[in-house]
Amino acid sequence: MAAAIRENIDNVKNEEEEDNESERVKLTEEMMMAEYKESLTVLILSMTLTDEDMILMSNVLKKLDDLAIIRLDSTRLDDVGMQYMADGLRNNTTLVDINFSNTELGCESVRVLAELLGNKTALTTLDLSENNIGDDGVQHLTLTDLYLTTNKFGDKGAQHLCDLLRNTTTLTAVNISNTDIGEEGIRHLADALKNNNTIRTLDLSTNNIEDEGARYLGVALRDNTILKKLDLACTEFGEDGKKAIDDYVKKTGCSVCMGDDF
Repeated sequence: MAAAIRENIDNVKNEEEEDNESERVKLTEEMMMAEYKESLTVLILSMTLTDEDMILMSNVLKKLDDLAIIRLDSTRLDDVGMQYMADGLRNNTTLVDINFSNTELGCESVRVLAELLGNKTALTTLDLSENNIGDDGVQHLTLTDLYLTTNKFGDKGAQHLCDLLRNTTTLTAVNISNTDIGEEGIRHLADALKNNNTIRTLDLSTNNIEDEGARYLGVALRDNTILKKLDLACTEFGEDGKKAIDDYVKKTGCSVCMGDDF
């Protein structure tokens, strides 16, 4: 029975990749439950989900009392789908890892998600990479391991992150690579990180830091001994910026990537 259900799930996924096919295989509650049970407290789905599917998903999530990990990357979840997800997860107390990367989420989705996760102290990892949460969406985030790569929130969004970076007591890894942060945003982030005592890994790669931003970052972080890994690859700074970062490394021992060797 389980094998047959798995075959149906594969059919759903395969039909997402085929053009001009007949009517899509209908996703059922039984299929979702089988996907969940075979994975042991993990629900993984990567396919296009219709509004009807999301209503079904919401009902299924209400029944998964011990769900620990949910991965819906590349499912085109969007803001409407997030409302259904929030309804289904409202009473869950066991989630530790959420991956909603590349699911077309916007600012409203992040607001709904932040409200949902506000009292879920077990959660340790949230991946919202490759979405469209914007600078307003960033201000709603208050989590632990945080992955926001390729969300174009820029300097204004970086400012919204500062309160989280100043006040966090649990956040250990932050990835805000390729988010259009420039010199101004780096100044705000560096100031916020001066006295942070939890973040050990920070990825700022593929942003427009330039020489002035690199110099400011090096000075601001010189007394931070907690940060152990800093990725500055493809951040558009020259020799002056490199010297400032080299001086920072000598003082703190932090491992800094300025190329492909991180």
